[in-house]
Amino acid sequence: MRSIMFVSWYLILLSVTLGELCLGIKPTHPLFYGRKPCSLTDTPANPGMRGYNGIYWGWNPDVENGAMISAINSATGKNASTIGLFSQINSPDGYDGHQLLSHLDAVKSSKATLIASIMPNGLSFDEVTPAIAADVASVIKKFTDEGIEVWLRFAHEMNWYVRAGTYRGNSTQFIQAWRNIHAAVKDIEGCLLFWCPNNAKTVDLYAQWWPGADYVDIVGMDQYVSSSSSTFKTAYGDFYNAYAKKYTKHMAIPETATKPADVDVKEAWVYALSNKNVSSYPCFKSVTWFELDKSYDFRVVMGQSEGVRDWTMSNFE
Repeated sequence: MRSIMFVSWYLILLSVTLGELCLGIKPTHPLFYGRKPCSLTDTPANPGMRGYNGIYWGWNPDVENGAMISAINSATGKNASTIGLFSQINSPDGYDGHQLLSHLDAVKSSKATLIASIMPNGLSFDEVTPAIAADVASVIKKFTDEGIEVWLRFAHEMNWYVRAGTYRGNSTQFIQAWRNIHAAVKDIEGCLLFWCPNNAKTVDLYAQWWPGADYVDIVGMDQYVSSSSSTFKTAYGDFYNAYAKKYTKHMAIPETATKPADVDVKEAWVYALSNKNVSSYPCFKSVTWFELDKSYDFRVVMGQSEGVRDWTMSNFE
């Protein structure tokens, strides 16, 4: 009898253990994962930098030119809440994610949430098959297995990149590709799917690209403002109401700065997003600044004068 009871308890313990392994590893420093999307009181257990208005803040670093997230953290004296990295699917034959994986240790040590912008540049939307989606999931799981929360921003700015010829296909094909990706990653602990079009003239132009509320965890929009009078309401209000508020989704801005790169305009936009009261938009939680010197010098920390850097950081706790 004792041997039977021992075997029974052993099997129960083994079952529980295997169940936990199947569930995967939850994020070590969660930002959105497991949190209520539109609550001001569900405080994330994340140690990263925040604006005085409570908005979490991070960076898209210029990694191609050696500006790693550790360098930005050192310059600011704060750990970024998010880090945005870009990667391309260059062939319908497979995806290895080397552009992301080369920074895995750096992302882990930063304690930031990874915004993984995976771009299907070398194939059409209808070539994003379940096999390609499985490759993407395999790469993402390498991060989540290290306790890193990942926001998977698949085919971001799809409405812009199709017109530019970077992505190939139509909105119907995009939605099917998105749903293939969703099927592959939906059970990965710590992974959230992030839908992000580019700024359009009117909010109704996004509708054809919407995959459906059941397939999206986070909504956001890339936008570069040009006026020092821009506010969250003027830049994002309509989008917020149409997608974050309507569908009760987390909202994050994964890529923003100003054009032109006028210091006064940059400082005004940083202030508007990190210091102004945005409590009337409870789904809005995060900004990731485009900290690159590219077509313009979008940076507000790296390569800037001490005065500009100090002013930038005066907006954060």
